[in-house]
Amino acid sequence: MGQPTSQETTARDSRLSSLRNRLGPAQTVIPWHVIVAASIAGGLTIAVLAATGDLVGTPILIAAFGSSCVLVFLLPYAPLSRPLNVIGGHFISALCGLAVQAFLPVAWWSLGLAVGLAMAAMASLRVIHPPAGGTPIAILLTHAGWGYLLTPILAGAVILSLCALGYRMLLRWAAARAD
Repeated sequence: MGQPTSQETTARDSRLSSLRNRLGPAQTVIPWHVIVAASIAGGLTIAVLAATGDLVGTPILIAAFGSSCVLVFLLPYAPLSRPLNVIGGHFISALCGLAVQAFLPVAWWSLGLAVGLAMAAMASLRVIHPPAGGTPIAILLTHAGWGYLLTPILAGAVILSLCALGYRMLLRWAAARAD
């Protein structure tokens, strides 16, 4: 086997380019200072949620809030990062998970049904927040009760959204100061 011909190389490059185009465009480059600021804000928000839970003696932190931090701090102005989407998405998804758990056994199909219902509800109510898709899974796997709706879901989503709003205010202040 020798070196590929220029025609073979061109064909291979064309196939790779076609595959890249089918997978979608590459993400835009996020400046390093934005990455650092967002990462610090996200880490602090998780710490605030965990500390608040310790302080009040009930968990306020769920795994899906880590994913929410990725969205609200790295893409703070994205429609899916709005406070209404964060709070509404997690709340509606939790309701779906609790409703499925109330009437059905926990099984592979009920987990899928709960997430599917959560997706449909979020889309219908226009509060799509992708990390909230994990909320019904957590509810079914932990056999959480209806109290889970208030803590950690509602309380945690509100605290996370307040932290995100504070972060956005800091971004606006820094931008105005730079001008």
